[in-house]
Amino acid sequence: MKPEIGFLLVFAVFITLLKKGNAIRCYQCDSNEDSSCPSHRPFDTTVNALTDCSSFEAKTPGTFCMKIVQESPGWGGWIKITRRCGSRADQGVAWGCRWFWEENGVWKEVCYCDNYDGCNSSSTISKNIFLMAAGSVAVWLLRSL
Repeated sequence: MKPEIGFLLVFAVFITLLKKGNAIRCYQCDSNEDSSCPSHRPFDTTVNALTDCSSFEAKTPGTFCMKIVQESPGWGGWIKITRRCGSRADQGVAWGCRWFWEENGVWKEVCYCDNYDGCNSSSTISKNIFLMAAGSVAVWLLRSL
């Protein structure tokens, strides 16, 4: 393949994947402080408003959304759900969800997403498979030049 054609293909994929210049908007709430942010029933997107992650209203300004679920050990324990914007300063940012036990025995699930506004409302968070495939093709094309 000619280098010019490879460059044009990579450039076309890049332009296709560009997002708008607007910041992502995420749900921002804490089930311990807000009754409209439940931990024991489905999250209602019609009651909760989205927050622009680049605005002063964001408790944690950022470029992606987060959902954090914490659950105490044993029967009859508590569950806490926090939804908010996230920044690169957060430890261990990895797209999708990560599960682990904290030292005090609390089970924790941390999910990161940026594929659409309000992506932290769901019970599961996933990346767009098309974007991952297109990125892989772009890398392959660059390496073959």
